[in-house]
Amino acid sequence: MAKTLLNLSQAAQAAGITRRTLYNHVKQGKVTVSRDGKNNPVVDVSELIRVYGNVNLPEKQIPSVSHRENAQKNFPHEQLTAMQKELTEMKQAIKLMLEDKTQREKERQQHEDEKNQLREEIRQLSESLELARKKGFWSRLFG
Repeated sequence: MAKTLLNLSQAAQAAGITRRTLYNHVKQGKVTVSRDGKNNPVVDVSELIRVYGNVNLPEKQIPSVSHRENAQKNFPHEQLTAMQKELTEMKQAIKLMLEDKTQREKERQQHEDEKNQLREEIRQLSESLELARKKGFWSRLFG
């Protein structure tokens, strides 16, 4: 989660004003401050934006290559192996789910075809029944 609380020096720098001006605005009640765990006054970034508009926050530094190499060296091999095993298991599970989905699609299509075939048979039987009803009594009897 991003850091949203700035000390008063950082807040003044981000707002583009002097610390003295920020202290005056706090004293006048224009800017609301809160206290951090060490009881130091801090200002939330949203409060700075509310009062001063756009603020220029310092950009987070991207870790250097040596930091990344250090992180890789200190990463436990067992944990890496466990993660690779879990990844393999997840891939297998996804493969099985896709196969199951494909099979269900085929079955659904077969059921749909059977249903359409039965509807056609019902339509043909209904037509032949209607023709039989249209024939007169004597033609049905001696027909």
